[in-house]
Amino acid sequence: MSQYNAENSPLIPEPRSLQLNQGSFQIKPTTIIYYNDTKVSEDIRIFNDYLQKSYGFHLKTARSNERKINHLNINFNPDLAEDNYKLTIDSEFVEITGGKNGGVFYALQSLIELLPPGSVRSIEVPCLTIEDGPRFKYRGMHLDVARHFFSVQSVKKYIDHLAQYKMNFFHWHLTDDQGWRIEIKKYPKLQEIGAWRKGTLIGHFFDKPENFDSIPYGGFYTREEIRDVVQYASDRHITIIPEIEMPGHALAALASYPEYSCTGGPFEVGK
Repeated sequence: MSQYNAENSPLIPEPRSLQLNQGSFQIKPTTIIYYNDTKVSEDIRIFNDYLQKSYGFHLKTARSNERKINHLNINFNPDLAEDNYKLTIDSEFVEITGGKNGGVFYALQSLIELLPPGSVRSIEVPCLTIEDGPRFKYRGMHLDVARHFFSVQSVKKYIDHLAQYKMNFFHWHLTDDQGWRIEIKKYPKLQEIGAWRKGTLIGHFFDKPENFDSIPYGGFYTREEIRDVVQYASDRHITIIPEIEMPGHALAALASYPEYSCTGGPFEVGK
């Protein structure tokens, strides 16, 4: 881990303060996570899921004041500013103090960024002290699934990347001329008709003449899938902002229900 220092760390975004110290800490299957509040249980579960997936083991957890060698101590501190945290890595322990909302989660994401790649049974991370917090309250990214549909699995992977980089808003573009992607029970034609188009533009929008394929394309998310994604994002301290456009960019909706248009149609889902 000596290949970087406070001016050249692997952490994205760059922390507000980083002090690199001598030595390293080993995370092993016998390492224990102690925590002081159930509010951080989900943060620990997500961290443990990462260890299981990447290294083949997860760590035991305990709510105890007992402090043994080789442990992670996680403290939720509501008096610390929102999303702020302090991460201290010593040769014998890791100490995390996180503020309300995502403080502990972001500290664990920083710890993940410090982990070595590859499947190993003993993981070394450098001794250091980080104090960090966001410069901006809104930190978000956008994903347009109206023009190009993404599976639930792909959307969750996208959310994982947002969480990794400590973003807290996901702008989910669910409707446009080219497709309606969210199930509405009261208006079933939105998913039966509006979620599918006859083809897709090939090349650039400003290419002349325009060229379209003739391959039917589409898809939509059920209400259960939407709830699942919203919960998945919430567990990672991400708020979803749905984009459902009305009255503009509404060909998919008007193709489904032309009676709500000014002219009565007919309309086709945009290509």
